[in-house]
Amino acid sequence: MAQRSSTDRSFFLTIGTSCDGEVSVPAVAAQPQVTLRPFEAGDAPAVHRWFNNPAAIASLMEQREGFSLEEAEGWTRRAIDDSGEDRKFAIVVDGYEEPVGFTALYGLFRQTAPELGALIGDDVRGKGVGRRAEALTIAKAFDEYGAHRVYGRIPARNEVAKKTVAGLGWKHEGTMRAHLAREDGPPDDCEVWGVLPDEFRAAAADLLE
Repeated sequence: MAQRSSTDRSFFLTIGTSCDGEVSVPAVAAQPQVTLRPFEAGDAPAVHRWFNNPAAIASLMEQREGFSLEEAEGWTRRAIDDSGEDRKFAIVVDGYEEPVGFTALYGLFRQTAPELGALIGDDVRGKGVGRRAEALTIAKAFDEYGAHRVYGRIPARNEVAKKTVAGLGWKHEGTMRAHLAREDGPPDDCEVWGVLPDEFRAAAADLLE
């Protein structure tokens, strides 16, 4: 399997982070309409913004010093390509001109389960956008791609991400101790979470109607 950069396979950023100020985003209703769509070439500026939002990238498993527009354009081209075993989806929220983040399924079409990834790059804090987007993505894994399970790796300190997946029926399955090296401190633990189809459908029924 080809190697991915840290920004290609970012998992479970803190849901609802601050915008970096480069764009103006409107206030969103209490329960905004959230949909997923395939990436388009014109999404590169939004991708560039997400990966340069310090509040957004703070909880990435792997981090890098910068992310140029050229790198964002390359990331977007790879996201558009659906010839392999990964799928990325742009998160669209009513009232926003550009996507506010993305979800992903890594490692589809194998005997092993796919991994869920998600990044919320713009300020949609406290509106349920991340939970809704993740639920739509997990539903795709089970209903469109025939996955028998979905799993994810979450930095142990990311309580928001863990709360989000727990609300979608996920179970904590184990902890990889000192798995994530950090330049500014000791290594972080990384937790493994997973969900089976029936667990997910029971927990997310309100989101799948």
